[in-house]
Amino acid sequence: MPGLGTDMRPAQFFNIHEGQTVDAIASRILPGTADDPGAHEAGVVFYIDAKLGGTNLGYSLKTYQQGPFPVVSETPVTVEAASSRDIYDYVTVASEQISRFGYQSVQTPQEVYRQGLGFVDDYAQSKFKKDFIDLSADQQDQILTDMEADKATGFDGPSGAAFFTQLRNDTIEGMFSDPMYGGNQNMVGWKLIGYPGAQRNYTPDDLHNTSFKRDPQSLAMLMAKEGH
Repeated sequence: MPGLGTDMRPAQFFNIHEGQTVDAIASRILPGTADDPGAHEAGVVFYIDAKLGGTNLGYSLKTYQQGPFPVVSETPVTVEAASSRDIYDYVTVASEQISRFGYQSVQTPQEVYRQGLGFVDDYAQSKFKKDFIDLSADQQDQILTDMEADKATGFDGPSGAAFFTQLRNDTIEGMFSDPMYGGNQNMVGWKLIGYPGAQRNYTPDDLHNTSFKRDPQSLAMLMAKEGH
């Protein structure tokens, strides 16, 4: 298995170049340094790799791939339009209702990432004659800005905007989820926002003390303390 990161942790899904690309993208979405950790320091790429590899809850679960698939509309949608599939096997869904739908695509999340990362490099090559990981920070930001605005060309499933949204959401999850899922190494995400993590309980005095703080604790730390 290829290794990812400076500690060469075994990869479950990504090859080395894919892992480096995801790490670079996540590092622009949530940049950081050793003194002020971001996505790279939190090991977000390991979270995403494990998620795609099927060891975490999420992408290993069943997904809806049979259609009809939702198309988001920013304007009001009639009941008839939201209930009737068209000849392309789509239904129109109002934007405020899309959260009711789970993951729906003809592509698996693994296919979305594998193809999407290829599109990222293709677009970077078309603009700067280099792969994404070889660009400057400003050039990388331009690529991601174009993707977010759906202006990046060559993205043929997933779209640039859809893939950016997936990357951003997974980066946030990897930054702030429990370390047992692969990211948030050393609980740097929780320390950043002052989140205490998995605590056994709080006393009434704790709750009434506005200056009360506890060091963050992961689920593994909690279980170790309780002897599990």
